[in-house]
Amino acid sequence: MLIDITRTMHNGMKVWPGDTPFKRETKQFGDFTSSSVTMSLHTGTHMDAPRHRFECGKSIDEIFPVIVPALVKKQGNPTGRAVLLDRPVTALQAEELVKKGIVLIGTTSMSIDYGESLEAHAVLLGAGIPVIENLELDSVPPGNYIVMAFPLKFSEADGSPVRVILAENPQDIYSFPQEGRDD
Repeated sequence: MLIDITRTMHNGMKVWPGDTPFKRETKQFGDFTSSSVTMSLHTGTHMDAPRHRFECGKSIDEIFPVIVPALVKKQGNPTGRAVLLDRPVTALQAEELVKKGIVLIGTTSMSIDYGESLEAHAVLLGAGIPVIENLELDSVPPGNYIVMAFPLKFSEADGSPVRVILAENPQDIYSFPQEGRDD
């Protein structure tokens, strides 16, 4: 089974205080509809690139889409895995996860840091580990999954909206039904 853990973007959605509000406008061109969007790159479910915290850090276009095993809302050996949590982390927790070899961290919170702190961002992004914020994990049971995260490829950007999908096992990635296919 595939599980979409991306928040839906819509006018009036909650954004980081002081950030650009999300706004989608639609126009008709004959028989076609075309929409435009105004928003911060850190709106909804999004990925922070190291450049979000460090001017010389990797930008989002330098981060390849992620497809790795993930620990979701559970303890375990995170080496070479993503860790997706239903809470932010402290700087100390971030340091421990970096030492244990995580390759990606995500949270349901609007920030990986608690409160006004910027320390977890500094630790994780300083180690080159991308951060996904504002995930939707309410209906996901704790467990082992495969996470697939696809940020948009904005040149030299500090972040991007990201579509994040969980698979319960590798066969789910290859066997989901696709419309219009006869095989």
